[in-house]
Amino acid sequence: MKKYFKLAGLLFLGLILVIGCKKETPAPTASFTATVNGGIVTFKAEVTNSSKYEWDFGDGSYINTLVAPVHTYAQIAVDQTITVSLTIKGPGGQVTVSNKITIPAKTKLQYLTGGTPAAPSSRKWRISQSAPSFMINYATATFTPNYKTYPGGILTAVGLTPVYSDSFEFSSDGTLTIHPNGKGIFAGYVYCALNAVPNAGNAGGSGLTYATPFTSPAGATFQINENKDFTITTAPDGVHAAAVTYPGVMTLSFTNGGFLGILDWSSECIIESISDTQIVADFFISAVPPPGQVGKPNFALHLYFEVAP
Repeated sequence: MKKYFKLAGLLFLGLILVIGCKKETPAPTASFTATVNGGIVTFKAEVTNSSKYEWDFGDGSYINTLVAPVHTYAQIAVDQTITVSLTIKGPGGQVTVSNKITIPAKTKLQYLTGGTPAAPSSRKWRISQSAPSFMINYATATFTPNYKTYPGGILTAVGLTPVYSDSFEFSSDGTLTIHPNGKGIFAGYVYCALNAVPNAGNAGGSGLTYATPFTSPAGATFQINENKDFTITTAPDGVHAAAVTYPGVMTLSFTNGGFLGILDWSSECIIESISDTQIVADFFISAVPPPGQVGKPNFALHLYFEVAP
């Protein structure tokens, strides 16, 4: 009997010690910070008494168990506020902390090039053969009246099929490379004729042509200009020139012979819209020979671009 009581006493004492030890194990604590670089976010946590990390990045992705994860969020056209949660589990229990982070909207540079100066990349664009339309408007302040609206792919019908194979590669460091895959480049006929640039002729009397051969200009650069009051001297009637202003538009301007879409006297173009898959832009061309205003655009091409392989 004494042995029984002695054994029971030892078990009871052991149970007390176990309970006492468990009570003395503190619960974990946690906090974390986030460093946002575009859509890439680096997380750093400060925790105590941990045995397991569980990160919920708030975007529907899988739970991450790394100590200091780096997560990439999809960027869209507007800023996003996202709630991120970290759960720390340990011998003393668990704790969850949450912070809100803001993922900035995708920039126009990212749409154009696929990258940023900090995360370099490049993207090629070409005139879309499957575009809904090919428009030629007068170079007035409102691009009206409309001169002619053609169906997409019309350049093939006037002998300019190679235009669709040429591409314009924009890099996030601000450089531009033009790839004349058709051995030439889309151009204004008047520009070529008055500058002795070899070309395929006035396609269908459209004032458009294909300049060949063409060599990509060395050192060409581009600049994105947002919310710009863009002023250019045009001559819609081919005779009388006047300054026209397009207020609050986005433009692409170029140096060292760079341009997008079409080679003519004016290289700066208006970007009406841009996404990861499409650019819609307006380009100025001079399609009326002397005695009109040489080099002063009288027409504006409304073109669609798509990402080139």
